[in-house]
Amino acid sequence: MSTYQRLRHREIYRNPWIAAELHEILHPTGVAGEHLLVVPPRASGVLVRDGAAYVFTTQPRFAAGCDVIEIVKGGADPDESALACAQRELREELGYVAASWQSLGELWEIPSIVSPAVALFVASEVTRVGNNPEANESISEVRMTRAQVISAMRDGTLNDAITIAAFARVALLE
Repeated sequence: MSTYQRLRHREIYRNPWIAAELHEILHPTGVAGEHLLVVPPRASGVLVRDGAAYVFTTQPRFAAGCDVIEIVKGGADPDESALACAQRELREELGYVAASWQSLGELWEIPSIVSPAVALFVASEVTRVGNNPEANESISEVRMTRAQVISAMRDGTLNDAITIAAFARVALLE
């Protein structure tokens, strides 16, 4: 299988949460081109199970133009492991700590333009300890049974791709 050749790149934008890079490339076919790469920090996502309930966040999302129901997600600090990031984000966003953690592997959000992949976990045996969201975050908790999650996926109420994929991976393990 042929791969892309990255000839040069330059950063064209950066803030504390994301960067954008413009790459001069050779496509696998040999044709020259440009490609934009969106580079957030390494991120972790957490599907929370509290007994028979799944616990999600809902928060306003700029690109969607509405509140989105999703798993806990956030970027890792530079020297933070994927699991440590997941644990920190769970406490910050929903105010929980979990006694049990299971890796669900990694998923690409948009593999053509976003790097790196998101590390996914399922957290269970949770205890509420109080949350501490960032100043720019407006997060609420949403609790659903398995049947409610499936219904929300079916009717489009739950439409975040990473959230649906994390739930699917957990469902396959049950």
